[in-house]
Amino acid sequence: MNDPKLFGDNYRRYIEGQFRQNLGFEGSPIRLLWRGKSMRDLERGSANRATKV
Repeated sequence: MNDPKLFGDNYRRYIEGQFRQNLGFEGSPIRLLWRGKSMRDLERGSANRATKV
């Protein structure tokens, strides 16, 4: 996403609920990191990124 501030708390809770319901994470703690495009650009040089072949 370009700007994580554009997503309100209700939508974030909805997405978390969808993960829990559809992927079987009921009762398990999960953490979703909402990163913006600028954060991804900073991490572009990181060794943990997949390389396009």
